[in-house]
Order: sequence, then structure tokens, then C-alpha cells
Amino acid sequence: MQPRRDRTLTRADLADAVVRATGLPRADTAKFVALFLDLICEALLRGEPVLLSGFGKFTIVPRAARRARNVRAGVEVMVAPRLALVFRPAAGLVDQLNAKTSATSAQDEARKSASA
Repeated sequence: MQPRRDRTLTRADLADAVVRATGLPRADTAKFVALFLDLICEALLRGEPVLLSGFGKFTIVPRAARRARNVRAGVEVMVAPRLALVFRPAAGLVDQLNAKTSATSAQDEARKSASA
């Protein structure tokens, strides 16, 4: 899959990638992607963490009630307690992202010094 900065990766994109990788019919891969995401959502709704090795971990954490400020009105408001979805990427994924960022930065610096 080529990196795209102009749009977001969608369910359809995921299904198309599975079609290209496996040769399975697109209807089947679309069902697979939908089922996979539904299983993750169901586990989170039950309060279970979801661990995808090499990718990361999704967990639900409680957030306490807090005082906040409505900037437009200038008044304090209370924000109700809620549950938040937290994603913690796997260490390997973070390392890959940082390596890519470092390589891109080095290429940019090389271009800048070559043009100067």
C-alpha cells in the first residue's frame, strides 16, 4: 500500500488491500474487514482491552468529572465523567514510525544543504 497524504485510509481501502493480497472476492473481503472491526468494537463495549501484537493495544479508561472553561462565553462548566478509548501503539510500530521520520528528516536536510 502506498502512503497517501491526501486522504484517510477507509474500510474500502482495507478490503481492496486484502483482495490484492489474497485474490479473494471483494465482497468476501469487505465482510471480513467489517467483521474484524465489529469484533474489536464488541470487545471494547464489554470493557475488554484489545491487543493486536505488533500494532498496539486499545483500552477503555474512565475520565473523572472536571471543571473546564467555555472560552467563547468565558464561564466555567462542569464536564461529566466519561469513558475514553485509549490506543497505545506497540513499541515496534513506534520504532518504525520514528525510523521513517528520521530518514525523511535526513533526506530533507540533504536536499536543503545541496541547494544552498
